[in-house]
Amino acid sequence: MNVREIHEFLNEMWEGIFRLNEELKLELPKEGFKVEDVEEAFGAYIFIDGEWKLMKYPHPAFEIKPQIEVGATPESHYFVVAVPRERVSENFVGLFLELFPRSFIYGAENFLSDIYNWRRDGRVSPEEVLRKISESDEKVFQFEANFGSVKALRQGIMRLIELGKRFEIFDL
Repeated sequence: MNVREIHEFLNEMWEGIFRLNEELKLELPKEGFKVEDVEEAFGAYIFIDGEWKLMKYPHPAFEIKPQIEVGATPESHYFVVAVPRERVSENFVGLFLELFPRSFIYGAENFLSDIYNWRRDGRVSPEEVLRKISESDEKVFQFEANFGSVKALRQGIMRLIELGKRFEIFDL
């Protein structure tokens, strides 16, 4: 283990999220969103070696209210948007999977049981995802997308906002 590399990686991860947070604080209020400060998020899970593993260490994250969390883990940069069951449609699911191929869909309560997992499931139809959602007892579903850089994450957030407004998933 190279301590210097770990140190530089973590600094870069946190700095990127702080910078993105400041940029979005200037832009997103015009769209009706409130961007919260970056915080240390604890108790998250990361998908490694085919299973969800608890991160016992903090990672940088912030909220874009309503309904979006943005952050970075050692695995990727990400956003998660909470969508109430009644607002999940086949068209929304289809476009989400098309726009964000590196994604996960899971319930808010039973978040370790995936409805969709890009690392495991490959390409599935929106109908199949909707079937799993309809069979679930969950009331809110988490749609997560992963990105390889802060720049790609920023673009993804803007696409998500467009998509969410189109399908009226936000409580604005």
